[in-house]
Amino acid sequence: MDPRPAERFLKSQTPPRWAKVAADDLAATLADHAHCEKKASASALALINDYPEDIELVRAMGRLAEEEIGHFREVHELLVARGAELTRDRGDPYARALMGLLRQPPELRKLDRLLVGALIEARSCERFRLLRSELERRGEASLCAVFRRLESSEAGHAALFVHLAEGRFGEEVTAGRLDQLAQAEAAIVAELPVVARIH
Repeated sequence: MDPRPAERFLKSQTPPRWAKVAADDLAATLADHAHCEKKASASALALINDYPEDIELVRAMGRLAEEEIGHFREVHELLVARGAELTRDRGDPYARALMGLLRQPPELRKLDRLLVGALIEARSCERFRLLRSELERRGEASLCAVFRRLESSEAGHAALFVHLAEGRFGEEVTAGRLDQLAQAEAAIVAELPVVARIH
């Protein structure tokens, strides 16, 4: 999938220096991303657990959980091949802040969970593009190919979450809430330090 449309969901751009910081400590960046993939799989399974009656969502999240854990394994093998370790999960202040935006009424919470998922995937897509460009500049051709595939995958996931939201809440409601959450996501990103991690 063309990754560029996913980035239209975002209201800000990652500072350009992030890619250099992430590439300078690639082991830390890869370890963080492995944890991101692990948690993305867990989040998909949590949606299945919470909305078992939603047949389309259950099918989509089952496929997504499987794909994300496959990505986890792939990134872990990259770490091992580079002589690095999967460090302990330090937590994700970006995702925590986004989860704090979820509204409590059940139907509103469902919409927000789908759209927060879309924004996380869209931000990952953007950062993979930036990191891929930096790695290309450094002559890391094999890693560039990996991040190109991951970039495309994250774009597809972002579009999937928006599609699921639109099917349940309508395009107008989805677009309005996505805009609100995207503005908040941009403010969260602006407050985060530029470090060697995906978020």
